[in-house]
Amino acid sequence: MKIYYRVSDKGVEIVRCFGTDPVIVLPEMIEGKPVVRAAAYTFSARKSKEEDDVCVFETEDHGLFREQERLLAGEDVERVDFPDTMEEIGNYIFYGCRNLRQISFSDRLMGVGSGAFTGCRSLRRLEVRLTQGERSCVKEILGDLWQRIDVRFLRADSGAETLENFPAEVRMVFPEHYEEAVENTPARILFTQHHGSGNNYRQCFYNKEVDYRKYDELFYVARVHDQVDVLCDLVFSRLMYPYRLEKDGETAYEDYVRDSEKEVAEYLTDREDLEALRQISARGMWQEKDLDQAADYAARTKKSEILAFLMEEKHRLFPVRKKKFEL
Repeated sequence: MKIYYRVSDKGVEIVRCFGTDPVIVLPEMIEGKPVVRAAAYTFSARKSKEEDDVCVFETEDHGLFREQERLLAGEDVERVDFPDTMEEIGNYIFYGCRNLRQISFSDRLMGVGSGAFTGCRSLRRLEVRLTQGERSCVKEILGDLWQRIDVRFLRADSGAETLENFPAEVRMVFPEHYEEAVENTPARILFTQHHGSGNNYRQCFYNKEVDYRKYDELFYVARVHDQVDVLCDLVFSRLMYPYRLEKDGETAYEDYVRDSEKEVAEYLTDREDLEALRQISARGMWQEKDLDQAADYAARTKKSEILAFLMEEKHRLFPVRKKKFEL
């Protein structure tokens, strides 16, 4: 990969990237200086003018596919991994990156430029490495996006002291939300109708930290507005990674699974999510009728591994009692 950059007193600013791989991993250091910033429009194909006052850095693999090299911008960007040294990304950095699906960064990244994610309709995942504490720029990024976003918080090895009580990983789902203008024709009035619970969930931050209690208390809103796939992923993200999950929230999630066990089991079977199905067993949430239906669905959809697990659970939890005959 070939990187255009500038040097300042604070460190290196990335300006453009050229290469062949849509998965872009930026280095921590260039010419002995830390990479601390990415300029405006770095990964956008809609930059009005390219800049001349830049330096060029080439990674070790640059010469292998030199003839296939292209500007990594716009639709040619699918994932970007920022280094732990990155502190700021500029305005409209991903403007028009319609195929961008994931970005990863550390909690040192606190500055997010305006319109940074304009047009990033495929972005679905954020991966955040926590090195100093639980503060991050996740709230600012979510505020730029309407679609569902899955967030993974990972405790970095360097955060062992400041994150002593934080687990190795926490997963959270932030549902989609959008607004629709609806006309009341007889009254000649336009009013805004909100869809999805995502806007509510995007408010679950305080001083750049996740407010887990507030997040869990909103589940009743999600049950009204969101579909089974979103609800299942949200529920099992919290049950399987239960950081700061209080009893009321845990009960609400388990109640949903019991109330919708048939739909939940079918969704998890389709995804072949054995770990989530094991969670249902570990928490004692199976009901005999629903377990029978789940096994039947796994058989019909030819999910052999899931079927084997469900049959084992059926024999373990609801064994058939042999009838005794007395002469």
